[in-house]
Amino acid sequence: MNVSGLILRTTREGCTVGLRVKPGAKQDVVIGVYGGRLKMTVVAPPEKGKANHAVARVLAGLLNLATSRVSVIAGFTSQDKTLLIEGCTPEDVLLRFERMPRVSSGAQRN
Repeated sequence: MNVSGLILRTTREGCTVGLRVKPGAKQDVVIGVYGGRLKMTVVAPPEKGKANHAVARVLAGLLNLATSRVSVIAGFTSQDKTLLIEGCTPEDVLLRFERMPRVSSGAQRN
């Protein structure tokens, strides 16, 4: 996946990445980079944190990380979110994105 232009920031815990998320979509898909953020859709609805959990689960799976290492830390009720990826440097995350075989998790709404 081409991640040129993606802005990642180093923190004590790992690194952060900005997201633009559309919940309630037909598929869980990472679309690409837009305005320095990852743009993605998730099937989960925007209620009771379901979309936030889906975002963390989908990206953890695509990055081949435990779900517990990926969490939404800002923008809980917004389409614009900040995600913490624990224990990874920005360089490591970029390398993992570049090695991703595809951008969709395959989950679909029935």
